Amino acid sequence: MFSEIELLRWQKATLPEELEHDLKTSEDLQDQFYRYLEFGTGGMRGKMGAGPNRINIYTIRRAASGLAEYLHEIGRYQNGVAISFDSRIHSRDFAIETARVLAAKDIPVFLSEELRPTPELSFMVREFKAAAGVMITASHNPSIYNGFKVYDEAGCQITPEAADQILAFMAEKEDIFAIPVTDSELIQTIGSEIDDLYLKKAEVVTKRPNLIADKGSELKIVYTPLHGSGRKLVTTSLQNAGFKNVHLVPEQSEPDGEFKTVQSPNPEEVESFKLAFQYGKKKHADILMATDPDADRLGVAVLNEEMDYQILTGNQLGALLFYYLLSEKDEVTSNDYLVTTVVTNDLGRKIAEHYGASHTETLTGFKFIGEKIAEFEKEGKQFLFGYEESYGYLVAPFVRDKDAIQAALLTAEMALYFKEKGKSLLAVLDELYEKFGYHTEALLNLAFEGEDGSEAMNELLLKLRKTDVFPHVVQKIDFKSGHLDLPKTNMLLFCFDEGDRVFIRPSGTEPKCKIYIQVVRASAEKAQKAVEELKKMIRQHV
Repeated sequence: MFSEIELLRWQKATLPEELEHDLKTSEDLQDQFYRYLEFGTGGMRGKMGAGPNRINIYTIRRAASGLAEYLHEIGRYQNGVAISFDSRIHSRDFAIETARVLAAKDIPVFLSEELRPTPELSFMVREFKAAAGVMITASHNPSIYNGFKVYDEAGCQITPEAADQILAFMAEKEDIFAIPVTDSELIQTIGSEIDDLYLKKAEVVTKRPNLIADKGSELKIVYTPLHGSGRKLVTTSLQNAGFKNVHLVPEQSEPDGEFKTVQSPNPEEVESFKLAFQYGKKKHADILMATDPDADRLGVAVLNEEMDYQILTGNQLGALLFYYLLSEKDEVTSNDYLVTTVVTNDLGRKIAEHYGASHTETLTGFKFIGEKIAEFEKEGKQFLFGYEESYGYLVAPFVRDKDAIQAALLTAEMALYFKEKGKSLLAVLDELYEKFGYHTEALLNLAFEGEDGSEAMNELLLKLRKTDVFPHVVQKIDFKSGHLDLPKTNMLLFCFDEGDRVFIRPSGTEPKCKIYIQVVRASAEKAQKAVEELKKMIRQHV
């Protein structure tokens, strides 16, 4: 509900010029002041601007203060907090404000001196044995967004219980403008030494170092960091391994929080590859790679039979990488585990079963894959690989979040290996489809902006729960009521009579509802036809 009191408080406060201007000229005050930004296991994310429902120095300070109180409560504050940031507008400023709030609460801070990827922040937490980590990023969202992402002492995104405790401490901050900050010797600046440590650890990702040393220069790679933080670690890790033929898309190689060359810096979207396609043709590249601004997601495109570049989906690249890891392994046992999320398709599971490996599923979000890795360590199980359909992959668990640097390195090695065998990655994928069925999917996004949009999305999910909306459904599973041994979550699964599956859930990071369609058929044509029919049916009923 719109808060006149909160608006008045902001109008009376002495604000930075940019926020003052936004407050005076905004036509969206209703949305900016109807609530505080939501805070959950992914921290908080939103548009930048004035007001409690926006990312600004005051809402950042509020979140940092809640984290500080939480660390004191659990008795871990003396271990400190690692902080990094991406290339977004004000990311560095928000990182510094976070550090100043923590220091005012006597908490040591390991503050990155320059932009660094999210997976490196996860690594920093583990390397410094910190109590927590904060990454200032909005991942692949448009340039008007930013965010505050929190990690636990394992370098994994925080649990729902921890998020609730932090939020409770945040709620105690009645005056958002009175949160103390200080510049202190407790704030330690972290330089390039952390990059060197990360790159040394990343050497374990490659499985055939001799092949890369001998033939690595024969693979032509075009890479774009999409104006983000991935350039240094992606290019250096590739070159250190022996991939010397790496070319940056020049227009997108430098950090730029406005992401001027793309509509959205999201490697899941074809539009973000437009310049890479052009540059790849010019350089006769074998493979194109793109990372999002915080370099946790990797997009890959390869040449098809028509010599055009085709983007691999997250499901496709994940299955290929897992297949490659298994095929090079001398022995595979049931103690070797693949971890995927429930909305990731079944191709990886089928590959695991074929080779004798085990597979387990988690809820959507890489934090749950990170939790599984910790469980495996206690139980003596071997983590082989983890991935999710939204372009997130993890090979080596010295990081506990999706890692585009690791994924780029293994993808390059895999592409080189099959190139030496005279095969393209698409040809290998077709072989997997022939053996395990043609797995095809689609993702529909329904936008729900603002307070009215949030209510409309809740009404849609309620309708889907209470009524039989879709025809030919043989089973409806409500994850909010609990399913198997998974934690409860706001998601629905519709299973159809031919084995097709449709998942529907609200996005955890954007004001939209995500609809995942998955089908398996005997041919690519039949699978694509089934997907189109399901899309048509969903649009008719939702």
